[in-house]
Amino acid sequence: MTTSRVDTLQIKPLVTHSGEKGRRTSITSFDDMLKAQKASEEKQIEKTTTEDKTSKTGVYFRDPTTGTRVKYVEVGSKAPSADKTSTAKKSTSSTKTTSASSMKTTKYDSYFKKAAKKYGVPESLLKAIAKAESNFNERDVSSSGAMGVMQLMPDTARSLGVDDPFDPEQNIMGGAKCIAQKLKEFNGDVKLALAAYNAGSGAVRRAGGIPSQCKSYVNKVLSYQKAFETAARV
Repeated sequence: MTTSRVDTLQIKPLVTHSGEKGRRTSITSFDDMLKAQKASEEKQIEKTTTEDKTSKTGVYFRDPTTGTRVKYVEVGSKAPSADKTSTAKKSTSSTKTTSASSMKTTKYDSYFKKAAKKYGVPESLLKAIAKAESNFNERDVSSSGAMGVMQLMPDTARSLGVDDPFDPEQNIMGGAKCIAQKLKEFNGDVKLALAAYNAGSGAVRRAGGIPSQCKSYVNKVLSYQKAFETAARV
């Protein structure tokens, strides 16, 4: 039997060191690594949350568990909108009231009354024409050159005896005279007379009635006339 010669091999036994005091190392325990990672994540979440809250599109936060970016919605955020709508409705209502009130009287009522009496034309019709033509603006000038409250063309104004078309009294008296002539020319037909006032008698005769471009104008004046008459009865 061969004798083992292991004892003759120069093998040093394995020595396990428990650590040397004061030795520097970059190795940390697993628990320390987890703590460091968690601290880093929390810091990043805090930074992201701060940035998100200043976002122009809303307030956001990041769920610390899932990391999902979530928008914050105020439960009562729709209340101001409702109040705004309510305010808008009140404002609209107020505007309508003011508008209706303005149909009761105008700053040139005395001139309209005088012209209506002199030329035998309804006062409400004269006001309606002035409302549609210039909205009672005595300095108004159209792109075609029509002037004043009743929007008289220069040649028309001269033929009606109006020296100063921007003088509201002269202009209204001239406009009343003009519509009175048109009513007589078209046998009292208000619609045809208004169309002639707007586009000229020749245009009405050529069209054999109300020219298409005058229909909107005629309807507008008649609508205003009805409004003035209604306001006068209130």
